[in-house]
Amino acid sequence: MFGRFEMHPGGGVNPPYSPAYPLEWETGIHTVEVVTRADRGKLQRLLADTGFELVNDRVAFRFMLSPGHTLSLYRGRMFDLMVTVAVRYRELYTQTHIYMYCSDPMGIVAGRELYGYTKKDCDFEFHEDEDGRVAGSVTRRSVPLAAFSFTPEPGAPLVRLTDDEQQPGGELHVRRLPLPDGVGVAYSDVVYRRTPIQNSEPIRGRVDLQLHPSEFDPLTDLEPEILSAQSMKTPVYGGGFAVEDRRLIERRVP
Repeated sequence: MFGRFEMHPGGGVNPPYSPAYPLEWETGIHTVEVVTRADRGKLQRLLADTGFELVNDRVAFRFMLSPGHTLSLYRGRMFDLMVTVAVRYRELYTQTHIYMYCSDPMGIVAGRELYGYTKKDCDFEFHEDEDGRVAGSVTRRSVPLAAFSFTPEPGAPLVRLTDDEQQPGGELHVRRLPLPDGVGVAYSDVVYRRTPIQNSEPIRGRVDLQLHPSEFDPLTDLEPEILSAQSMKTPVYGGGFAVEDRRLIERRVP
């Protein structure tokens, strides 16, 4: 089910008699990245309980198709929409996802249990043409959330998440577990992970990005201004203790 990856005996992913996913995985990624500008105050309010320092007012919408993802071999591919900002925390210059959507149950469960991702389930479309055009959409439980249409254009601007030559790497997240017998937090920590990834050079282009209002998924509240759009392909992307930089940064509760 997972290709060459298997569960770790006693690896802590329960229940052991019904394994959900291994800790190792690998895939390639086809990405359309739309870099936008949003109101900094709104972003800071979203991060208020994390303690992370927001780097700038940019938000990257990353529509990511993962053909042959080893967590999703039975479907042949996985999809994620990551809505990402750059942050600093202690010595780390990194990223965090303020919203994230995923098409695969195992990807959702692994994200929530292991890394504290803000993942929600979604359906998607992602169509690629030979001339480099890409179009797609994201729907959550029959409610449209986002749609995009990307067209390559060599003269288009190229704006990344930050202006630094070295882009922020890895991801930082707060994990929380609720009390088993009441309302509250039983355990909380801050975790960092950096997976090996090799992106191709960005292909510049123009994008038509549409965000649809939803009572439960307030992406439109960001009112993002589009700065740049680019597509990339990633032949090498994977995770697991053998290849990742995965760290517990801080234990907050208890």
